[in-house]
Amino acid sequence: MKDFGVPINEICSRYKKLYTPAISDILDKRGFRMQVLPNDIRQMSGNYKIAGPAFTGYGEEIAEGSENDSSTRVEMLAHIKPHTVSVWQTNCHEFSAHWGEIMSNAAIQCGCTAAVLDGGVRDLDFINDIKFPVYCRFRCSASSVGRWSIRKFQIPIKIGRTTINPGDFIFGDIDGVVVVPMELTLDILDEAEALANREDQMRDSLNKGGTVKEIYEKYGSF
Repeated sequence: MKDFGVPINEICSRYKKLYTPAISDILDKRGFRMQVLPNDIRQMSGNYKIAGPAFTGYGEEIAEGSENDSSTRVEMLAHIKPHTVSVWQTNCHEFSAHWGEIMSNAAIQCGCTAAVLDGGVRDLDFINDIKFPVYCRFRCSASSVGRWSIRKFQIPIKIGRTTINPGDFIFGDIDGVVVVPMELTLDILDEAEALANREDQMRDSLNKGGTVKEIYEKYGSF
């Protein structure tokens, strides 16, 4: 995991005080216009903000029903680092869940803080009980065993139009999930905090009776 010169838990805490539209707007201005994951990837468990470096994974649909990726899962879990968000390219496989209660508990033991995937989840009652955030496309009762298999982890993956590299910073809230290139993690955070402060001032001006024209002239676009 990259050493930012600032404790990773502090970085995560600061991000969680923000909101994804602010992060997305700053990335847009920097020329990174494909950093928001598809809009059908949304919160499935609770209502939590998530923030942390990406631990990436890749899997595929399988034709052989007897294939079992349990040994790969065990190896993958052994490599997860604290504070990371597990991010999975399932290749939009629609016929099983790719994450569930056991994976959630195992990931928590490894220090993982959330999961994001372009696939499905099951065991949501149990996942809600342990308050583990999962962002994904759908719910499905079917097991992935014999239907889908983990192939690789900690490699570049792609979800929608967004490439996610290991260590890229993942931030999610009720509006969706945004991916910050690893080398820009602190720069985007600083700029987004300044933007959020400016928007707080704009809200305050509106609440005090300021007109849209006055606010635009003082603060610029909104």
